[in-house]
Amino acid sequence: MRPLYPRTVYPRSLLATTIAFALSSAAIAQEVAPDTENEHNYIEEITVTAQMREQSVMDVPVTMDVIGSEFLERTNIMELDELSRILPNVQIQEQAVSLPSFNIRGVTDDVSSVSATPRISVYQDGFDISKKTVASVALYDIARVEVLKGPQPTLFGVAAANGAVSIHSNLPTFEQEGKVQVGYNSEEGQEVEFMYNQPINDNHSFRIAGLYREMDGIVENNACSADSYYGNANMYNHLGEEVPCNSEDLQGVSVQALRATWRANYDQLEIIARAAMEYNDQPGIAFKSGSIAPNGGDTSPFTDAEFSLGSELGIERTLQAYDLTVNYDFNQMLSLHADAYYKDVEVSEGFDADGSALRIQDAYFDNDATLKGASMRLVYDSGDKLAAFVGASITQDDSILPYYVMVDPFVRGTFDAVKAQLEATSNIPLNQNIATDASLEEIEALRAMLVSQLFNEDGSPISNPALPPILIQGPFIFEAELDIASYVAEVSYFVTDDINITAGIRYIDETRYTRNTYTTADGAFTFDAERDFDDTLPRFAVSYDVNNNWNVYANYARGRRSPVVDANAGGVNVTKPEIVDSYDLGIKYQSANFLFSGAIFTYEYSDYQQSFTDAETLQSITVTVGDSTMSGIEGMATYNYSETLTLTASLGFLDAEFADNTADGSEFQYGGNKFRLAPEVSGAININKVFNMDSFDIDVNWLTSFQSEVFFESSNYPGLSQDTYSLTDISVKLLQDNSKFAYEFYVNNLFDKEFLIDAGNTGGGLGIPTFVRGMPRIAGVRVYYEF
Repeated sequence: MRPLYPRTVYPRSLLATTIAFALSSAAIAQEVAPDTENEHNYIEEITVTAQMREQSVMDVPVTMDVIGSEFLERTNIMELDELSRILPNVQIQEQAVSLPSFNIRGVTDDVSSVSATPRISVYQDGFDISKKTVASVALYDIARVEVLKGPQPTLFGVAAANGAVSIHSNLPTFEQEGKVQVGYNSEEGQEVEFMYNQPINDNHSFRIAGLYREMDGIVENNACSADSYYGNANMYNHLGEEVPCNSEDLQGVSVQALRATWRANYDQLEIIARAAMEYNDQPGIAFKSGSIAPNGGDTSPFTDAEFSLGSELGIERTLQAYDLTVNYDFNQMLSLHADAYYKDVEVSEGFDADGSALRIQDAYFDNDATLKGASMRLVYDSGDKLAAFVGASITQDDSILPYYVMVDPFVRGTFDAVKAQLEATSNIPLNQNIATDASLEEIEALRAMLVSQLFNEDGSPISNPALPPILIQGPFIFEAELDIASYVAEVSYFVTDDINITAGIRYIDETRYTRNTYTTADGAFTFDAERDFDDTLPRFAVSYDVNNNWNVYANYARGRRSPVVDANAGGVNVTKPEIVDSYDLGIKYQSANFLFSGAIFTYEYSDYQQSFTDAETLQSITVTVGDSTMSGIEGMATYNYSETLTLTASLGFLDAEFADNTADGSEFQYGGNKFRLAPEVSGAININKVFNMDSFDIDVNWLTSFQSEVFFESSNYPGLSQDTYSLTDISVKLLQDNSKFAYEFYVNNLFDKEFLIDAGNTGGGLGIPTFVRGMPRIAGVRVYYEF
């Protein structure tokens, strides 16, 4: 990747080194051969498209992290959640492809409602994939990933209320090339990744890339063993039909992905067309109960489990995507960009909501959705003082999601009755969505009393032969149609040779339609509603080039999360739009061998939206909970000590708490609580060292990440958090001169740290939270071949 706008760079200074490790954040650059033979420690300038045109990252007055292809390949990052380990104040949680969670600077976006708009945009090759069932995509043949912090109203539109993740895959080149890598790991995981690039003629080229990954579940499911509570007895699917006992292990990996790209280049015209498919047949999420142990087992999330639901446990997703981009240069200063896309996603998932063999609640859903849209943008760049763009876009999201809930009527009836009595007598809420001052010991004692009523004296689960063994509730069908049109304009002007001012505005006009159907014993009841909304969102930034190496900037932007329209028997509920005003003060530095940028920021939220899961229907309910303010500091630095040693470090500090009172002055029950998935401190250090031995190079890569305690629920409910922990990965790659092969041995989670990636979940809404473990130590080997 060649620098778009070369600039003179100077040797690093002691001052630069000191500031970089105290206040840094922004980019992990590709390391390439220098233009001069005596400059071995060269960091190439990074070109990004964050402001809808190609620029040096140093010239973008936005706090952003850029992960280059060299770093992605060196660390073998294939999933988005692996990125968050090295990005300050960023948490990405991928329990499964059905519902990833993105957290930037303390605010999480993981709502599952089909009618809610995400706070954080996820873009792939310039196209919106923010919808939750689409946003979890495999990373393969990637050029770079740009992570922009704070609202991006003019750059990424309606979903970027709190930031944006922009993934850029490699485009076809005009050189014939290819590569293949195969791997195997200690959890019987298998992987194959390939890429082949072929020029067709002087104007056309083609590229195809693919990824295959399969790994067995890491949590053994003993539901159908002879020692389980129900033995090999038949199970029941979401239609109430008896099916043979099945006990697939959970929390595994399944990816089959393919992407084909065609590119045509003429003097003034460029056309890019893509077609991609990703199929996942993934072992289900191991939501293990922390209250009900498997028969003969324990409630630790790191030991065997016993789940019901059988063969429907798991996730199947088919994602198809097609897009077309046309770029036309009228002249050196004026260009037109137009694009269009169509995406189709089908997801089905069955999960054990209570995390035990008892059928207190199992769940199954299908989600079919189509996303389509188009945009046009006219860009002017004088190459000197003035740059600007105007544009318009339309998007449409049609989605339907039927839910089925399966319960043992006798077990669930007993559970509900005992729970209500215990909560009334103790005045302690077991529902995790309700904040409480009760101690964890008091809560666990109450849960133990509740669970004891679900078993007979001989330890067998209670039952009543007079009642059916399974009762189907639903389907509860949630449908949404979102139609959004927006118009944007932005101007960037150098008022002097060193001072640049950027100002932009986006106007949004949206129609949101929802229809909810509830099926009961008395029949199906449908409620629908449609509302229109509009808003105007500004962005303003000032940057100052101190010299050829230093740049400082200040940035203000307003973000908005759209209102949620919900229709039910009680009428139509419309939440207020969530508004955030963000302020960033940042600094960037780049020399021949050193790169960093840092930022201090604060957010002011109005009418913050909070979502929780309804215990009966499993519907995601969104309510307005009040105002909040959060602040922090973050940084990342990359230092090329020599041509064989590169150091990267990141550090983030975050103060993200709910306000004590709502906007009208009333007390807020979450007041003073930490936001979900928002550690106060997070950081990482990466060391890459190449040892030269005769005709061999030994490439050693070490990555250690750290984060302080995180809460998994905004209620900060006792027991639903992960204490401070760190993870370490190491890899050793062997390369031989003039050989097309390379060999790698790696260990992820080197010290086999036990940690949680989530807790609470639907079980916590019931009163018996479940826990999802992180990956154990996994060792593996890979073989690479390039041609």
